[in-house]
Amino acid sequence: MGVDVGSSKGSGKHSSVVDNMEEDDQDLSNISELGKEKLQRLCKKATMLFFDEYGLISHQINSYNEFISYGLQNVFDSFGELNIEPGFDPSKKGDKDWRYASVRFGKVTLDQPTFWGGEGNVKEFKMLPRHARLQRMTYSSKIKVEVHVQVYIQKLVRSDKFKTGKEQYVDRESVMEDSREITVGRLPVMVKSDICWMKGADKGDCDHDLGGYFLIKGAEKTFIAQEQIYTKRLWIINNPWTVYYRSMTKRSRLIVKLVGNPQSEDIKGGEKVLTVNFLSVEIPVWVLFFAFGVSSDREAIELIDYDHDEADIQKILFASIHDADESCEGFRRDNVARSHIEGLVERIKFPPTESIEECLHVYAFPNIRGMNRKARFLAYMVKCLLLAYTGRRKSDNRDDFRNKRLDLAGELLDRELRVHIAHGRKRLAKVLQRDLYGDRDVRPIEHYLDASIITNGLQRAFSTGAWAHPYKRTERMSGVVANLGRTNPLQTIAEMRRTRQQVQYTGKVGDARYPHPSHWGKVCFLSTPDGENCGLVKNLAVTGLVSSKTMENILPQLFDCGMEELVDDTSTKLGGKHKVFLNGDWVGVCADSSSFVAELRYKRRGNGLPLEVEIKRDQLQQEVRIYSDAGRILRPLLVVDNLGKIKRSELEQSSFQSLLNEGVVELIGTEEEEDCFTAWGVQYLFAEAKSSVRYTHCELDMSLLLGLSCSLVPFTNHDHARRVLYQSQKHSSQAIGFPTTNPSIRVDTLSHQLHYPQRPLFRTMTSDCLGKPEHRPSDVVSPKAEFYNGQNAIVAVNVHLGYNQEDSLVMNAASLQRGMFRSEHIRSYKAEIDNKESTEKKRKPEDIINFGKIQSTKGRVDSLDDDGFPYVGASLQSGDIIIGRCSDSGVDHSIKLKHTERGYVQKVVLSSNDEGKNFSVVSLRQVRSPVLGDKFSSMHGQKGVLGFLESQENFPFTVQGIVPDIVINPHAFPSRQTPGQLLEAALGKGIACGGKLKQATPFSSVSVEAITEQLHSVGFSRWGNERVYNGRTGEMVRSLIFMGPTFYQRLHHMSEDKIKFRNTGPVHPLTRQPVEDRKRFGGIKFGEMERDCLIAHGASANLHERLCTLSDSSQMHICQKCKNVANVILRPVDGGRKIRGPYCRVCNSLDDIVRVSVPYGAKLLCQELFSMGISLKFETQLC
Repeated sequence: MGVDVGSSKGSGKHSSVVDNMEEDDQDLSNISELGKEKLQRLCKKATMLFFDEYGLISHQINSYNEFISYGLQNVFDSFGELNIEPGFDPSKKGDKDWRYASVRFGKVTLDQPTFWGGEGNVKEFKMLPRHARLQRMTYSSKIKVEVHVQVYIQKLVRSDKFKTGKEQYVDRESVMEDSREITVGRLPVMVKSDICWMKGADKGDCDHDLGGYFLIKGAEKTFIAQEQIYTKRLWIINNPWTVYYRSMTKRSRLIVKLVGNPQSEDIKGGEKVLTVNFLSVEIPVWVLFFAFGVSSDREAIELIDYDHDEADIQKILFASIHDADESCEGFRRDNVARSHIEGLVERIKFPPTESIEECLHVYAFPNIRGMNRKARFLAYMVKCLLLAYTGRRKSDNRDDFRNKRLDLAGELLDRELRVHIAHGRKRLAKVLQRDLYGDRDVRPIEHYLDASIITNGLQRAFSTGAWAHPYKRTERMSGVVANLGRTNPLQTIAEMRRTRQQVQYTGKVGDARYPHPSHWGKVCFLSTPDGENCGLVKNLAVTGLVSSKTMENILPQLFDCGMEELVDDTSTKLGGKHKVFLNGDWVGVCADSSSFVAELRYKRRGNGLPLEVEIKRDQLQQEVRIYSDAGRILRPLLVVDNLGKIKRSELEQSSFQSLLNEGVVELIGTEEEEDCFTAWGVQYLFAEAKSSVRYTHCELDMSLLLGLSCSLVPFTNHDHARRVLYQSQKHSSQAIGFPTTNPSIRVDTLSHQLHYPQRPLFRTMTSDCLGKPEHRPSDVVSPKAEFYNGQNAIVAVNVHLGYNQEDSLVMNAASLQRGMFRSEHIRSYKAEIDNKESTEKKRKPEDIINFGKIQSTKGRVDSLDDDGFPYVGASLQSGDIIIGRCSDSGVDHSIKLKHTERGYVQKVVLSSNDEGKNFSVVSLRQVRSPVLGDKFSSMHGQKGVLGFLESQENFPFTVQGIVPDIVINPHAFPSRQTPGQLLEAALGKGIACGGKLKQATPFSSVSVEAITEQLHSVGFSRWGNERVYNGRTGEMVRSLIFMGPTFYQRLHHMSEDKIKFRNTGPVHPLTRQPVEDRKRFGGIKFGEMERDCLIAHGASANLHERLCTLSDSSQMHICQKCKNVANVILRPVDGGRKIRGPYCRVCNSLDDIVRVSVPYGAKLLCQELFSMGISLKFETQLC
């Protein structure tokens, strides 16, 4: 019998921790004593404290802060020393020895963002985010690195062979050493991060701005979290049967396969054998066991420790032993197995330079120390594969979130920065090598290291969106960086909470698009775009939190809780002990996994362990898996056993961190949630006594399972999922609101602002918890108003003269005149010129462009001042010059307003950027009231366009004199299945009349009976119907009309931006057909499908007019004899005169030539084919 595999290492605190747990269990109070209402207040308060602590975009900022604190230094340290050899050109050597150089990076520091003020300014100025936006600069900081350079020559030095084993060795004789701090580039800075000037500022630029984005040349860019496969855990697939040890470095990947046995006739039933793919060669698994130091076959089988006595598995093991004997005879003897592997590795295309012992030590399981431990881990891989083959272990699902990690700013910048640092090092070596010859001097290192490589490389990646691929060096991937939308604050936050899964091919991806059970509470199961990205782009749930990397070493705490260290030998047995894995690495074993996990969780709830550590106990596989890495999605849950502690704590003065420290709330990951038995709400805890269910955790609220946009929708659970998707993914991001509170210092290309935004009458759990206290007492909370972008309108469900068919809306013209849904449309026009001071070379007069006013031939310049800019308040129409530019030679380079563009000048900005160019921005303001064709939507996906504006006196009115603002068609509800909008109107009517019920939270809203009772108590019909009178005749309408206040949104799709009309206008010079662009006053395309419609209608005359007359009507001459084209030429006639007319050069005659009407496109095609040697013949008939 072998001894146990673990050796005890410090478990003295074991008994004291258990005693403390027992004491706390005795102190726990009964949940029923707390009361249902108090627990619900606790859940709401805990959610508010969660948002106060973490916010909505903390995952973006935390990842970036971790990168600048630790990751940036690790990136430079990972490159090691760069050794540069001379060029060995004999003609340049001279009398001196060959010189070598080594370059090594040291400490990295980051400054806060600054910018250079131009020539004559020694100091640099503080750069704030608003400066970068206005001046179209990149908000970045300098990366300063200590660089150590040594120039040396190599000399052979004699040594004592008895001590060193060598008679002589190569030694370095230093010629020059230098160490200095230089700037190697600029790193874009995330707004509100630790090195941003706005961090901790008393007042920010905008009240809605939470940071989490970058400013690249004035444009706001944000990262989309990338879903990547977790590489630090074993990966088992069943087709073919394979277990992977994944690694970021290719040589560290190790694959164990169950493959067909070519010598299966030697062993009956041994059709499959185990092989290992390592260092790009295929090795029998038994050979690798002995290369790791296993001494016998029995020892290898005992390491595999397959408990189940099955004949198929025994045959596979025997066949694997036989396969190893066939491949490498005598591999059991000393070093024969390693020699065999070395021989195989040497035959590959690019063999490693290290010896086979170093390869096994460095590349095979690099995170595990000791050959015997590596052998034990290899045996564990074999056991996992055999268990999966026999059905005792599930194959891994790549769509499960336990097998994924989210790459955020830290990981993505790490990946991209490595590419550009490697490029800079290559350039450094190439340039420095020239100065290593004897007749040249080595200059300071900043002359060789080009800082623009990193600066421009990162800017290019942000601007184009082409990011470095995680494992393919030569490829780049898209979908990593996105422009930040500023239509409304909700769109801005939602885009920063988005995740994306990259797939290898477009089209049908299969299970990757479907919801997975592990998505529960982590990502929203409703918010996803429709189309090609459906199911691939997801949104984090409201309380979804992405973990950061834990820098603290937690191994001592694991030993304190009873874990035993893994012994470094191959002869001991597990003895039934459970394996303990930390971030995928086997770090120890434990005798009693239940108490071990319980103590770990107790320490985490008492702040003895980092709060983001995830602990999973797998009883079936006898494993304990612990994770402390970055990229895991966590969410807060109430701990039922610790709810009694809230009696001892002052909840009103507490913070979320105190709730975590007391163990009342804890952060649960995807894998640990499988061990939890979670109640869907507080009410289930009180029903627990009537059933045998024992809950361990409780949801804070069911609405927090949804994404941010979905959880703000009232009565989401009553609506069809597709309608909720429309609202959360489309309409909420297109609704016009009040995007920023600093529009005066922004120059966005296009922005909309609603003049009178309102809060909805209803409330939801998410909007309340994101809001702020209005006044004392602090339990009165103002909802998050900026996430609702619209107005409360009185909506009647009725038909109105047929003008609201097919989702059309009829609106009250008087309401629009009073300012309902009135918005402001602001468009900015930008132009730039070269700065005279920054350009050194002389240029031609036509290349020197300046701002100024000239009499332009392009358009009117009446509103321009002498400097070329319009005055503030000027009214500009289509065709006016908005920015005057001209060259010294008089050439006009002015910018003109295109077709349909007009407005009043709101502001004029003139400045310069960091590229040495002067630029100007002119913003035009246009007030837009709703007109026919504008798009509106309720919060339930009921979109529609304005079909008719009715005067107020013609609208139906109630007994109280209330006239609806909007009339929608009743046919919008049955097929769309959105009763949530009817409930919202009924609840809103009760709230407007002073009702106390205001909550419309999904899954936990008030009942329909309570809403109807509230309406009835204030004197209305229970079901929201009202008696109305016809505004045209004054007669009472016999049918009752459903009416109530509903929150409506105005979307940025407006008819003024889309309307397209034309009579005559510009044509293309080649085809003589109308141009395409709407802003160029182009035509409307009449394509094949439109042609098919007219054919179906039999409208032949209309079809002929459309295709042959209206677009590009032309004429050509045809010879009826030879049916060729007759050209119009100037030819001589009798009498010495010349006449011009049609003439057939094929027949050489004037007779039988007719003139036909054809489209100019057909004539052009005939001429182009003729130039290629192809002649067309035309059949003509007299019409």
